[in-house]
Amino acid sequence: MTTRISQFHFSFYRNRPVQFDFSGGQITSDAGLLPLRAFDERHHLTRDWAALLSDPRDDQRLCHDSLELLRQRIYQIVAGYEDANDADRLRHDPTLQLVADQKLGEALGSQPTLSRWENAPSARDLVRLNDALLDQFLRFCGKQVRQRGEILLDIDSADDPTHGQQQLSFFNGAYHQHMYHPMPIFERHTGCLLAVRLRPGNACSHARIVPMLLRLAPRLEAAFPGVPIQLRGDAGFALPLLYQFCEFFGIQYSLGIATNAVFQRQAELRQKRQARRYRRTGIPQRSFSSFRHRARSWSRQRRICYRAEHTATRTNLRLLITNCPGRACEVFAFYNDRGECENRIEEFQNGFHADRLSCHRFLANAFRLLLHGCAYNLVNLFRLLQLPQAWHSAQIETLRAHLFTIGARVCQTARRVRVHLATGWPWQSLFRELALSFNTG
Repeated sequence: MTTRISQFHFSFYRNRPVQFDFSGGQITSDAGLLPLRAFDERHHLTRDWAALLSDPRDDQRLCHDSLELLRQRIYQIVAGYEDANDADRLRHDPTLQLVADQKLGEALGSQPTLSRWENAPSARDLVRLNDALLDQFLRFCGKQVRQRGEILLDIDSADDPTHGQQQLSFFNGAYHQHMYHPMPIFERHTGCLLAVRLRPGNACSHARIVPMLLRLAPRLEAAFPGVPIQLRGDAGFALPLLYQFCEFFGIQYSLGIATNAVFQRQAELRQKRQARRYRRTGIPQRSFSSFRHRARSWSRQRRICYRAEHTATRTNLRLLITNCPGRACEVFAFYNDRGECENRIEEFQNGFHADRLSCHRFLANAFRLLLHGCAYNLVNLFRLLQLPQAWHSAQIETLRAHLFTIGARVCQTARRVRVHLATGWPWQSLFRELALSFNTG
């Protein structure tokens, strides 16, 4: 018995009907994920992550194990399908079945399956998974760290608006919204995410930063003896305990600090000079200097660098607290480069949609945040270690448009799976180069 295929047509082309039907077979729009999956398989990234997760489900009743669900979820995030609801629409996508190591034609996990799985990990699982982010940085980026001769940690907080009755969702006056308050830590030169922690919405910017660094600093020092570690952060991290921590571990830090009457008096003379010079020349003025200061809550004197500006619109005073050597202008130049951290956070939150934390339980949302972090690091290591130099700065939107999102027809025979890509695809030379590197590596 044959099944009749319904055909439809459009009539806009050269007075000829354009017919279409839905009998094309196994078609996918994300065949470019295959090189990323080959990179993952070579370095067993997702396999290592899945091994850290406990699974309380009965093995005899499982249709989808943790490794398959982890791969399904991470590769969906990489492809731009960040919601668990997308799983219901993509269960039969042949590329996602291939990258999840599922048999072609057999459905992947559904949204309810993924939601139950996301609620299963314990707090101990999340700690192990967070530590794995650092493990893989030590494993893959040692050569780059030694060539660069330094490790540069960029810290910043991010906001994640919440909706409904989510656990530990609170109103944050600084952001004027109900939210969670994630804390990522990036390594500047490699772009790797070394740690990420979900915090309640009412947490201050520096909350839990010292415990997070306490899990990183000793291991970085042990893995790279003699390599200096530097730290940058905005004024939200002006915390005496953080200064003491950095000084104890020999970390060079440059942190923003809010102005006060004492600091303003120190810079007053220089600002008056700038005002007189501006009135005389009409040219905006900027100068740098520093002084030593000890607050009542500090155990010792510390260096305060400041930048004083005078323009037609305003007089501006910007301050840093630091233990870095060098002139004040050099310290500010070093600090201002932390704008790259903002780019990383923007890519993490918007490109990888790390703000999609819609579970009710706080622990499940913390696990979701780590899944997005794993997806980010998978792509970051891929572009750092596998892609040509020109692609090292490409963000996820560029990689999706130029590599990951490519239509293909997938055919399965008894001996192999054939993926037929578009003949006129403009980025096929990059795809061939990647495929050749995996075949000969």
